[in-house]
Amino acid sequence: MTTRDILAPLRRGERLLLDGGTGSELQRRGVNVSKGIPPEGGNGAWSGPAMQDAPEVVRAIHEDYLRAGADIITANSYNTNRGQLARVGLAHKMEELSRLAVEIACAARDHVNPGAFVAGSIAPGARFPFGWDPARVGPADENLTDWSDQAAVLAEAGADCILIESMSSIEQLLPAVEAASKTGLPVFLGMHPSPTGTTTNGETMDQVVAALAQAGQSVDAILLMCRPPEEISVTLPKLRAAFGGPIGAYANIGYRRAAQPPRFPERQVFEIDVGENTPARYAQHGQTWLEMGAQIVGGCCATTPEHIAALRPVVHPR
Repeated sequence: MTTRDILAPLRRGERLLLDGGTGSELQRRGVNVSKGIPPEGGNGAWSGPAMQDAPEVVRAIHEDYLRAGADIITANSYNTNRGQLARVGLAHKMEELSRLAVEIACAARDHVNPGAFVAGSIAPGARFPFGWDPARVGPADENLTDWSDQAAVLAEAGADCILIESMSSIEQLLPAVEAASKTGLPVFLGMHPSPTGTTTNGETMDQVVAALAQAGQSVDAILLMCRPPEEISVTLPKLRAAFGGPIGAYANIGYRRAAQPPRFPERQVFEIDVGENTPARYAQHGQTWLEMGAQIVGGCCATTPEHIAALRPVVHPR
C-alpha cells in the first residue's frame, strides 16, 4: 500500500490531532480485554486478541475517532507482539493480527478521511509499572528481533509511521528505535513521563536525547504518553528544551487496575474513571501542551472520541 508523508505537515509547522484510547474503548464497548492475566499481575494480552475476537469493533473505534477529527489513528497493534499474544496462545499469529490491525485502520481511514494517517504501534512484550525491569524481559537481541519482525509487518501492511509506545527507559527504547528504523518509515517515540520530569526510570530528557545520538539513532518525533496530564505538563518543557524535532502528548486520564480480579463480563482487569477529566477539561490540557510547543496532541487510556472532538478546535482553530 502507498504510505503518506506524515512528516510534511510537521515540517510546515502544522499541528496534528492524534486519536484517543483504543484498549479502554474496546472495554467500554464490551470486548474482553482481560485475557491472559499473568500470576504476578499486569495487563495480560489486553487489546491484542480483539483483532481476532472483535475486528468490527476495532474498525468502528477508528471510524469514530476519524469522525471526531483525528488526523492520525493508531492501528490496534500495541499488543499484537509475540510476547503479549503468547499469554493467550496466539504468538504464532503475530504477523496475521499485526497486518490485520493496519489493514483495518487503513480501511477505516480510506472510508472516513482519506487524508488522515495511520500509525503502526509497537510496544513492550512485558509491562513495567514503575520503570524498566530487566529481570522481567528476554535478552536484548530477542527484543530487537521481535520488534523488528512486527515493525516490518506493520510497514508492509501500509502504516505511515511506526509509533513506539510505553517506553520507560533508555535501555528499553534503544532497541525499539533500532527496530522501527529498519522499516524506513518515520519513527515516533512515545515515553512515559514522571512527576519529576524524567522517564519513569528516572532518566532526564537530556539523557534520552544524548543516548539516541550516542547510539547513532534518530527519531522524527518524541511524545509523552499514558501518564496523568499533570505529569506530562511537568515533563513536556524539559523535552522541548532537549529535543529539536516535533514533540507531542497524549495522556492517561483514569484507567487503573481494579482492586478485584477480573471476571468477565461483570468486571475487567481495569476500571475506567476519568474523574475531572471531562472532554472540556482535557481540551484545556491540550491547549497547555500546544503552548509548550507540542505539535501532536491526542489521548491515551480512557480518553474517548468525545475527548478528541473537544481537542479538535484547540489543535485546529478556525
